[in-house]
Amino acid sequence: MDSKHSDGTGDQKRTSHYWFDECWPGEKADSCDLTQLYSGFIANNAGGDNFSILPSWQDAVSTGICNNKDEYYSALREICMFWSREKLQIYNSSEEVRLIKLMRILRETDQMISRLSEQIIFWHSMGENGSEPEHPVKKGHDPIREMASGNGSDGITLLCRSLVSMKESRAGLVRDISTRCEKLLPNSSNIVGPLVAARLLVEAGSIKDFSQMPASKIQVLGARNALFSHLSSGSPPPKHGLIFEHKRVHAASRRKRGRVSRTLAANLAIALRIDYYRGIKDVTFLERARLRIEKAGR
Repeated sequence: MDSKHSDGTGDQKRTSHYWFDECWPGEKADSCDLTQLYSGFIANNAGGDNFSILPSWQDAVSTGICNNKDEYYSALREICMFWSREKLQIYNSSEEVRLIKLMRILRETDQMISRLSEQIIFWHSMGENGSEPEHPVKKGHDPIREMASGNGSDGITLLCRSLVSMKESRAGLVRDISTRCEKLLPNSSNIVGPLVAARLLVEAGSIKDFSQMPASKIQVLGARNALFSHLSSGSPPPKHGLIFEHKRVHAASRRKRGRVSRTLAANLAIALRIDYYRGIKDVTFLERARLRIEKAGR
């Protein structure tokens, strides 16, 4: 049953609709019931002006929902916690957030492998006296895998085996990220590759924010330090950010790299809007985009 509260003088009265009006007057409800009532009230009155007047604990007591101020605020706290958990569960279950979390796991994995490998390789190349490296690491040679293949059982050998296993797990993680990104951003993944598209998404924060970015911002997304240096010290502005990882950009000559970056970012901006608003792969657009990017690199 809905109840209305009014205040004012004379003929001018103001009515308010509170979340606890969904209870029968005089009926006591525990915190679990109140959370269900509040969630239902939010769902049924979304977008309305029902919260223009903030209810007070006196109103709750007068309608019989609670007995005193402390009981009201205790129930209100339970409701806020219940609603927050519900919203977080919905947010964390989205494919967009799960992809971003996977990318952060990949970044932490890369940092861990890189740091440990650097220290182990340096230790391996040092002499027995620990003074200077005796044998520099040759290009293309992987001392981590070589030490892992030995029969030793010392700590370094076991750690090298763990690193080799971690690298194999990383490859599986990359495949999982690529599959998810191709489903979530089919057109963007086709233009810059799923891994680059996922890294750009992490920098943007969300698909909505990413799709609303101008091409000029997408072009330098990920080049935060270089951009700040340009703004503060007047150094040359960055021509590209994370899109440098695209083969068309890093394979282009320095003279053409800026033009390729701009063309790639412009087409990526269109692809992002198609992904966000339509969510399907546009073969016609992708073919035209490919031709424009190829032409920019000639």
